[in-house]
Amino acid sequence: MTQKKAGPSNPKSSAPTLKDPQNMLFISGILAVLIITYFAFQASGFEFMLLFWTGVLIGFALFHAHFGFAAVYRQIVETGNTEMLRAHMLMLGIAATLFAPILMFDINAFSNTTEGALSPITFGVVIGAFLFGFGMEMGSGIAPASFYEEKGGRTAMIFTLFGFLTGAVIGAYHFGFWNEALPSAPEISLAEDTGLGHLGAWGMQSAIFALVIILSYAYKKRKRPPLLPASPTAVGWRKIIFGSWPLWVGALVLAVLNAAVFIIQGEPWKLTAAFTLWGSKLLMNLGIDVTQWEYWIAEERIRALLAPAMMDSVSVLNFGVILGAFLSLTLSGMVRFSKIPPRFALLALAGGLLMGYGATISFGANIGAYFSGIASFSLHAWIWAVMAIMGVYAAYMVAKKLKLVSK
Repeated sequence: MTQKKAGPSNPKSSAPTLKDPQNMLFISGILAVLIITYFAFQASGFEFMLLFWTGVLIGFALFHAHFGFAAVYRQIVETGNTEMLRAHMLMLGIAATLFAPILMFDINAFSNTTEGALSPITFGVVIGAFLFGFGMEMGSGIAPASFYEEKGGRTAMIFTLFGFLTGAVIGAYHFGFWNEALPSAPEISLAEDTGLGHLGAWGMQSAIFALVIILSYAYKKRKRPPLLPASPTAVGWRKIIFGSWPLWVGALVLAVLNAAVFIIQGEPWKLTAAFTLWGSKLLMNLGIDVTQWEYWIAEERIRALLAPAMMDSVSVLNFGVILGAFLSLTLSGMVRFSKIPPRFALLALAGGLLMGYGATISFGANIGAYFSGIASFSLHAWIWAVMAIMGVYAAYMVAKKLKLVSK
C-alpha cells in the first residue's frame, strides 16, 4: 500500500470550527453537577466532593485534548500514525513519575490506604484484554474520542455503551471461571516484587517509554503516515475552554489529574468497575441476586454493591468524568445524534459487549488496567497492553478480509 504523505503544512488552518453552545443542555449539565456535588458532600464530606470535581476536570481534559485511549491502537494498525502513541508514552511517563512517591511514602489526603492498580496474572487478563482490543476495533464508542466523532459517532456511542454495560455484567458472572478456576499467578509489582524498588522500576519503564518514542519517530520519518485529522477548534483564549488542546497538554493534564485521584481516594482512576457495579445494581433491582457471583465475593466489592452509588468513590469519580465530557460537548455544540445504518449499530453493540466483558474479566480496560496499571508498576498491565493491541490487530485483519474496511 502506498503511504500517504503528510498533509498540508499547516493542518490547523483547515480545522473545522465549533458550533454554537447548546445553552439549555449546558444549563442542565450544570444543574446535574451542582446536585451531585451536594450529594457527594453529604456522603463523604470534602473527599467525595473533590473526587467528583476531579472527575469533571478529567472529562473536560479528555474532550479538549481529543485524547483517545482506544484510538491510539487503531491509528497504529489502520494508518500507521504514531502521534498519539508518543503522547501516551509521555502521559505514562509523567504518571509513573508522580505515582512513585505516592506509593513510596503512602501519600494520601484523607487517611485512605494507598493501593496501586495491581492485579494478578490470570487467563482472564490474557483473554479479556484480547477481547477488549477486538471489540474496541469493532465499536469503540466507549472511548473518549467517540464524544466528538462525526457521522453518527454519538449515536453509535449509545449502542456501544449499552453493549459495554451488558458485557461488563456478563463478565462479572463469568469472573470466577477466568480468574479463580483456571491457573493463575499473584499480582506482581515491578517495584516491590522484583528487587528494583520504585526508583529502579521507574527507570526501567521510563527507558521503555523513551525507546517507543524514538522508534515511533524513526517509523514516522521512514513511512510518512498521514497526519491526524484536524480537530474542531477556536482562537485566542477561547481555545482553552472551547477549542482543541495539543496532545502533550492532554498527556500532562491527565497524568496530574490521575495522581490527584490517587491522593484523594487512595487508588488511581478506574472506569470499568463503575459499569460493572451499575449493571449489577440494575439486575438486583430487577430481582436477580448477583451477590453469590465470584466477582462480588470480595469484601470491598460487595460493600459497594449493597451501598448507594453515591457512597462508592469509583462511581462518584466517573459521574464527574461523564458530566465533564458532557459539559464540554454542549459548550462546543456537539451533542448531536444522527441516524446510522443498522449494520453500524450492530457492530457498535457487539463491540461494546466484547469490550465490557473483556474489561471485567481482565481487571480493567484502557483506564484501570493500562493507564493506572502501568503507572502503578504492575506487570499485569504490560501483559494487558500487549494482548489488547493484538486484539485490535486481529479485528482489523478480520474486517479487512471480509472487506469491511477499505485499507
